[in-house]
Amino acid sequence: MRPEPYEEVVPSGRLMLWVGLGLAAVVVVTVGVPLAVASPTRQDVGTGDTIALVATLVGTLVLAVGVARMRIHVRVDDVLEVRVTPFWYRRRIDPAQITSAVPMVLNGVNSAGWGIRLVPGGTALLLDNGPGVQVHVAGKRSLRFRCGDPEALVAALEARGASVG
Repeated sequence: MRPEPYEEVVPSGRLMLWVGLGLAAVVVVTVGVPLAVASPTRQDVGTGDTIALVATLVGTLVLAVGVARMRIHVRVDDVLEVRVTPFWYRRRIDPAQITSAVPMVLNGVNSAGWGIRLVPGGTALLLDNGPGVQVHVAGKRSLRFRCGDPEALVAALEARGASVG
């Protein structure tokens, strides 16, 4: 009998919320103010400059909302799939290729910061400090990511043929 799929969603912590809000505040002040305040030299801002400033403002605000709303989606079924939304990071790993899956405590120091990070030999997905899993893959980069219940995730991988420990 096939095991039930394991699924969880890890929301971003307060850190990413504050980073997103801070980014939005900075862009509104640095880009929005020049659009709203008249030039002291009484020179008009050209149409091209206005379009560039508005595009920068909108694009950065969309990025800021994305950072504030980031989530890590973890699913174990036929493959281990780890996605970061609303961005486009996705990694799928066949459990048979996993040489070890180990629960660990993740923080910004052992993961080279927060977000999607390159670490020696692998990739780290970290939205806040807390429990997670480090997965080593035969012949490929390792992956470490936050999850709510590392022991349940490791058990789900083991039930599908992954080496753990």
